Amino acid sequence: MTPHPPTPSPLEGKGSRTYFSPLLSFKMGEGLGVRGLALLLLLSFSGAIASDLSQATDWFRKGNEAYEKGSFEEASSDYQKAEDLGVANARLYYNHGNALFRQHQLGLSILNYERARKLDPLDEDIQFNLRFAQSQVADKIPEPEPNLLTKLLWNVHASYSVRAGLWIAFGLFALAFAAVAAALFLTSFLRWLSILIAVVASLTLAAFSPSLIYKIHQQETMQYGIVLQPAVEMFSGPGENYQVLAKVHEGSRFEIVEQRGDWLSVKLANGKGGFVRTNQLGKV
Repeated sequence: MTPHPPTPSPLEGKGSRTYFSPLLSFKMGEGLGVRGLALLLLLSFSGAIASDLSQATDWFRKGNEAYEKGSFEEASSDYQKAEDLGVANARLYYNHGNALFRQHQLGLSILNYERARKLDPLDEDIQFNLRFAQSQVADKIPEPEPNLLTKLLWNVHASYSVRAGLWIAFGLFALAFAAVAAALFLTSFLRWLSILIAVVASLTLAAFSPSLIYKIHQQETMQYGIVLQPAVEMFSGPGENYQVLAKVHEGSRFEIVEQRGDWLSVKLANGKGGFVRTNQLGKV
C-alpha cells in the first residue's frame, strides 16, 4: 500500500469495508448490525456503566454517518462523546484518528492511531495510517538501529496485545496440562507423543512468558505522550527558567518518565530527555 493524498475518493475496498481514500480506510462495523456493534463495544468497554452502552453505540454510528457526509468536525465530536462514556476500542480510536487527520490535527490523529494500535497491534490499516501520519511530522528523530536478532524479537513482541498474550499463555498452559494428563492414560507411541507435546508447549510458554511479562509491565508502568501543539520547548528542568534543550513539533512521540507537578520528565526515541508542560502532550 502506497501513500496517496488524503482527499476523499470513494473506492471499493476489501470485503465489506468502505474506503474513502487509499489512506483513510473507514471501519463501518463490517456487517455486524446494531447488536453486533453493541457487543463489539461491550467487549472493549473500559470503565463505562452498562446503561451508557447504548449511548456510546449511538454516538459511534452518528460519527460514522457524519464522516460519510464529509462532516469531519462533527464526526470527531461524536467519537469523542463515545470515548467520554468509557469506551476503549481500536475501531473507535482509528475512525476518530481519521476524522482528526482530515481536519489537519496531526498530533491528535497520531494520538488516536497510537491508542488504536495499542489495542490491536496487528491491524494493517492502523499501522499504515499511523506510519503515514508520522511521516508528516516535522521532526525526524532517528532511533538506534538494533541488530537483526533484536529487531526480529522486538517485532514478535510488538505483534500482539496484552489480552492476546494472556490467551496465548493460557492456551499453551492448557495444552501442556492436557498432554500430561493424556500421557497418564495412553501407552506406547501415543504416550511419548503426548510427552513431546507437553515439553514443546512448556518450553514455548517459558520462552514466551518474559515477553508477556514485559508487555504487562509496559502497559502498567510505561507511558507515552504525543505532542499536540504546533511546537513545544523541552527544558533541562521542570520550569521555564531552565535551559531550553530543544524545540519539538506536533506529532512527535515522547516516553513519559515521571510527572512533577505541571511538568513531565520525558525522553525522545534517540534517548535525549528533558521536561515539557503536562498540558502540551496527549497520553497514549
